[in-house]
Amino acid sequence: MSAPGEYTVASLQRLYQRGEVTVTEVVAEHLDRIRFIDPSLNAVVTLNPAAIDDARRLEATSTPHGALHGVPILVKDNIETAGIATAFGSAALAGHIPTTDANLVTLLRKAGAVILGKTTMPDFAMSWHGHSSRSGITGNPYDLSRDPGGSSSGTAAAVSAGLAVAGVGSDTGGSIRIPASFCGLVGIRPSVGLVSRHGVAALVREQDTPGPLARSVADVAVLLDAMAGRDHRDPATAMVGRPGTLRDQLVPGALAGARIGVPYALCDTGSGDDPEIARIVEDSLTSMREAGAILIDVELRGLADLLRGTFMYFLQSRRDLNHWLTAAGAPFTDVADIVASGHYCRAIALLPGVAASHREPDDDPGLHRALELRGQLQQLIAAAFAQHGLSALTYPTARIAAPSRADIDGGAFEDSAPEVRNPESRTFPTNTLVAAQAAFPAITVPTGTTSSGLPVGLEFLGLPNRDADLLALAFDLERIRPPRTAPALTATHPGGSL
Repeated sequence: MSAPGEYTVASLQRLYQRGEVTVTEVVAEHLDRIRFIDPSLNAVVTLNPAAIDDARRLEATSTPHGALHGVPILVKDNIETAGIATAFGSAALAGHIPTTDANLVTLLRKAGAVILGKTTMPDFAMSWHGHSSRSGITGNPYDLSRDPGGSSSGTAAAVSAGLAVAGVGSDTGGSIRIPASFCGLVGIRPSVGLVSRHGVAALVREQDTPGPLARSVADVAVLLDAMAGRDHRDPATAMVGRPGTLRDQLVPGALAGARIGVPYALCDTGSGDDPEIARIVEDSLTSMREAGAILIDVELRGLADLLRGTFMYFLQSRRDLNHWLTAAGAPFTDVADIVASGHYCRAIALLPGVAASHREPDDDPGLHRALELRGQLQQLIAAAFAQHGLSALTYPTARIAAPSRADIDGGAFEDSAPEVRNPESRTFPTNTLVAAQAAFPAITVPTGTTSSGLPVGLEFLGLPNRDADLLALAFDLERIRPPRTAPALTATHPGGSL
């Protein structure tokens, strides 16, 4: 029987079909792994007390329940789970227990998944980093002194360390793709509306989208197939088509003849960035050429200005989050009251700014200009696809590998330890805002490691509703690049090394 950290969805199904393992045994294995590894990793904030009972109920059925039969899943703490605390990473909301599941959780259960529990995240998903007023600091399984990325911090760290076969996060600015890149995982930001956002906390509603993280493209596709579908509670789902089963489209050869745009300005690792990223990205581009891809130098003129002009958090996040808190029946209905109470992570620079913004976006004179610029950003990207006949754009997910906690706490980026003011603080060097602020889909794939063993992710960006194309390209890249290296994080267990 494989170690928990080596299971895939397909390998588990084979074991179940041959009767070599039971669902209860697999779920118990993962709960044991959480018990012995997570005290040092700090990726799981709440366990599902009914996980073993859920596993036994699946065993009682005579036939497999669905494509995810008996697959242990962890879910981000901003996704509602009935009877399991859902606190959005906030100490102020630690006692909030939903009475219903988010739509995607309902669909995962219907497909046979076992929800193990909830994962750590920064307060209200407002940070690139793994710190939270509710759960403290989450480590990176490749190096506990480094950050797993945010805001789906715990999901990425836990899945990478084998605490679950796969997990679910959410992505507004890069919150799936940054932690996936830093933790050596595949993570997809689906087209908005492919997966219902019912029961998922809001941040910037036009950009918000939940999605899966896993150790392979195939597992991401299986989860996305299970989670996708129309839901009357999220009208955006009515605007997204389903072109068959995504996992059936994962066949070798998608890169052959694919025209892929490379905006080299996003690949440039300038002062303060990691020069190893550029080397790994160039090696990946070479592999893609050798696989038959046609790489085209693409210039996205004015991109930096458009990204600055479409940063919507200070324009609408207070309204969107407050509407969500009210609808969810949370004890606070205004994020400004939470900040005023002092029950928030003081290291998160974005949160006080959002709390101080206008209650209603229309009261901000900059809103309409930002919405106009969003349209220009979408047109800029779409024009490159039309001009060059592109299948995707590609670039590094981030221009650094996982940063150290010392750098984060010292204010190297926007966040810092309380009372730290670093005059050399700079914008976090991520490329994920391009897809997020255009509300386009994107996927990150592990494509190499630095000399210190830290994972590096390469991102593919596609046009809306072309998620299948992104998955196919990612599957082919995964096939031709060095295999993912598992983290060295282990723990002693009565039965041996986990």
